[in-house]
Amino acid sequence: MIRHTRLLGRISALLMALSLGVVAQAQTIDSLKVEPTRAAVGQAVKLTTQFIVKDSINCKVRVHFGDGNYTDFQVNQPKDVPMVLEHSYTKPGKYNVRVEGRGMGRCMGDGINADVEVGYKATAAATAVVVPAAAVACPTGWKLTKAGVSKKTGAFTCTAKANTPVAAPRISCPGDLTYFENIKKGQLGCRV
Repeated sequence: MIRHTRLLGRISALLMALSLGVVAQAQTIDSLKVEPTRAAVGQAVKLTTQFIVKDSINCKVRVHFGDGNYTDFQVNQPKDVPMVLEHSYTKPGKYNVRVEGRGMGRCMGDGINADVEVGYKATAAATAVVVPAAAVACPTGWKLTKAGVSKKTGAFTCTAKANTPVAAPRISCPGDLTYFENIKKGQLGCRV
């Protein structure tokens, strides 16, 4: 009788463990998005983790911020999906953020990584570049689009009839803007 009770106890424990495994498989870590990917020291970085939810929601994750800090999170309500957290970094550097299932009842799936660069040097394109429309000189036979020059980035596009030739020299783009041209569409200019 004692052996029979022990056997039933072991079978019950095994069935419970299997059922917990099935529940845990109902959620799978799907993706991780870091915004912005380049931040200033002290700036809040938003981390959004998506899950594939098949049935009920109830699993655990650990988020490693890459700077020695981490947080554990229980995903157990519809409002927890997607999981959105914020973190600020106190020192410049490149940090690898990782989200992974943790402990008993963990979320399934491979851990997911994303990088964030903190304390980068701002470039002319990252900061406001103001290029007055009068300063933009489109080549002969080309004209500035109706949209004009972007006040935020300084980007602009010149248009002409398709296959209009472009005379040398090419436009020199300010800051980190890049020159582009698509003669077949009759477009050229500077873009981010």
